[in-house]
Amino acid sequence: MARMGAELRRQDFVEATIKVIAEHGVANATTRRIAAAAGCPLASLHYVFHTKNDLFYAVYESLFNLPHQALEHVPAGTTAADTTAEVLRQLITWFIDHPDAAKAQSELFFWALRNDPEMASKIYSVAIEATEQALERAVGAELGEKFLKAASRLLVQLVDGLTIAWSAHGDLHRLRAETETACAALALLVASH
Repeated sequence: MARMGAELRRQDFVEATIKVIAEHGVANATTRRIAAAAGCPLASLHYVFHTKNDLFYAVYESLFNLPHQALEHVPAGTTAADTTAEVLRQLITWFIDHPDAAKAQSELFFWALRNDPEMASKIYSVAIEATEQALERAVGAELGEKFLKAASRLLVQLVDGLTIAWSAHGDLHRLRAETETACAALALLVASH
């Protein structure tokens, strides 16, 4: 049997953790269950991730890097307002295509908020920064730095709110309609800038 590199194992564990958290919640995401879902020995998990918090942070890091990779090629709208709305639409579309990721992200953030507030703060800061970079790539210098930061925070809050609501109601049609309402509101805000 060929040996697998630590980076590939790491990704296997991250993907397995997302699946386990989505199915069983963070409280029941034991390292044994995660290792089994990854099809790997428990010792390998502990070799790659020294603590469960390290694993959870890697999962969260993955959960905001993956959707933002989808934003690297957001089609530019005719205005900064249109483009900003499209960034929001693309993020929600990514989560629609990856429902386990949407559930795991919410579960993991609330777990961190209760159990490791410093980690939760770091997660939020990194998410804001990644969103700001994606938005800046999409609209260039059309928005001033201060407004770019505010719009990025609002984008994160809209994505979080929409995905949490979707977890509660489970209605994809409703999520799409609410996303379009949020996109329209965001576009109006950016256009008024």
